[in-house]
Amino acid sequence: MGKTLFVGECYRELSEVRTNYDVFKFLKKLCDEFGFDRFAVLFLPDRNSTQISSHMIVSNWPPELIRAYDEMKLVVNSPIIEQLRSSIDPLEWELEAVNKKRSPEETQSSVGLFKDFEMMGGVYFPTYDATGRRGAVSFTGNRQKLDPDELATLHLLSLFTYNQISEVAERLTDSSDHLSPRERECVYWSAEGKTNNEIGVILSISENTVSSYMISAARKLGAVNRAHTIATAIRSGIVS
Repeated sequence: MGKTLFVGECYRELSEVRTNYDVFKFLKKLCDEFGFDRFAVLFLPDRNSTQISSHMIVSNWPPELIRAYDEMKLVVNSPIIEQLRSSIDPLEWELEAVNKKRSPEETQSSVGLFKDFEMMGGVYFPTYDATGRRGAVSFTGNRQKLDPDELATLHLLSLFTYNQISEVAERLTDSSDHLSPRERECVYWSAEGKTNNEIGVILSISENTVSSYMISAARKLGAVNRAHTIATAIRSGIVS
């Protein structure tokens, strides 16, 4: 199929998505088409952020990688995030080269972590929504750099995708009124980095009950996992 027809088909498919899970499936399709293994759509963390997990909107990054990344606070000095804050150009990266700007200790930690999951390089496409909030769409794997036609095609589709996610979020803002007070509390404390056990202590309910509330909130928000629930809630204004 020619690139023009492929982009047209993707645009039609994106125009029909209604939930972030639909977006998740679409991004998986793009990974398969372009030879990548992982994708992520995220808000750009501000300079005070120490975690990437609460900024992820849609992602298939391994939870173990995200957890370790946050524990080591690698987002604080991330050369990729820093460049995305100051440029609107696509950013292609290679694991060892991009981490040279970190301290030797951080370089070793970051390179080792991503090597463990065979995420050796990729590309980030800077994006922004109607409110001006900046984000990015990324694709990661272990393939050669994109050729110019591939880069242009994937850049265009990434912008389409982020725009559609914004429209999905607007619809979710209306549905956020259907979250119960307990669901909102559990999502809020999750966004603060609390575990289900810690939330249970704070709210004087069982850990299993917290888990049930989080599952229910995720279902109502069209989220696919805990981090996605938090990111969607933040984007929808449920928590700040």
